[in-house]
Amino acid sequence: MIRMTAAFAFALLLTGCFISDRPMFSAASTVQPLQAGRYGLVGEYGDPNKPSEYMEVKLRPDGGYDFINEKGAVNPVTFHPIRGGLHVAQVGLVPQRGTDKKGYGYAIFQIDGRQARVHVVECGKQDSRKLIAAGVVIRGEYECAIDAIADPAAFFSGLQYNEPATRMMRE
Repeated sequence: MIRMTAAFAFALLLTGCFISDRPMFSAASTVQPLQAGRYGLVGEYGDPNKPSEYMEVKLRPDGGYDFINEKGAVNPVTFHPIRGGLHVAQVGLVPQRGTDKKGYGYAIFQIDGRQARVHVVECGKQDSRKLIAAGVVIRGEYECAIDAIADPAAFFSGLQYNEPATRMMRE
């Protein structure tokens, strides 16, 4: 049960509730703040000091990463700096609800040495008027498309985040 909970928490991160059909951040803003290696995932449920799942993080030549779960599934991820030392993770190959298409999902990372805290950003907890004014298409409580926003770094800097739902701890 704990293992499934951590897997669910990280799956939630990777699917994100802010999505896009195309990458919103350019390759020019990609940075590599995370060390490559094996990371234990600790969710908000279960033992806070013992990982319930592991993920391999590998550097790619293009400046991004491959996040590889224990079953071998690969998600390409790029990081882009925003305010306060935080980074937006732009996750590729994310299935889009109700379609056979794959796009991009987004989460906020706070990276500190051998550990990363992952903030899930929920579109349903944002001011819907501000989202619409920014060009966001609200598809439901758990999915907001950001393909029309002009400045993704400023957009993500202005959002409200939950406390970190998941921690990644490097072995």
